[in-house]
Amino acid sequence: MNELSNIKIMTKQKTFIITVICGMAILLALIIVRAINHDHFRNDATKWAEKSIDGSNLVDLSRLNTLNGDVLIVNITSGKDILLDNAESLTLDPDKILIKSNFKQLHDHCGSIVLVSEDIALGARMWMLLSQMGIKNLYILKN
Repeated sequence: MNELSNIKIMTKQKTFIITVICGMAILLALIIVRAINHDHFRNDATKWAEKSIDGSNLVDLSRLNTLNGDVLIVNITSGKDILLDNAESLTLDPDKILIKSNFKQLHDHCGSIVLVSEDIALGARMWMLLSQMGIKNLYILKN
């Protein structure tokens, strides 16, 4: 009888060990697939970097009215606000642009988004960040 209980305990231990090893193997396989997969960014970095290099992500005041859909002007510095008749305007602190409510407002906007900043480097950084996060039709207002 003692042998029978020992066999049951050993069987339970083996089952537990096999379950843990299988779980670890699945987890390891998922980690390897994730590490090997180079397409885990939403956008191809080369494609969005080309826009920055060729300047197609820059827009001036005269081109604002030609942008697709509704235009959302996002002022990311404390400079003067730019107001257009057919555009919404929003002022965001660059440090708070990825707060869920702020990011949702940008992500849910149907149309073009134009970043306005006194500091062109800040505008470029925010453009790269938001582009990488999947925001489409994003531009920087050039002086």
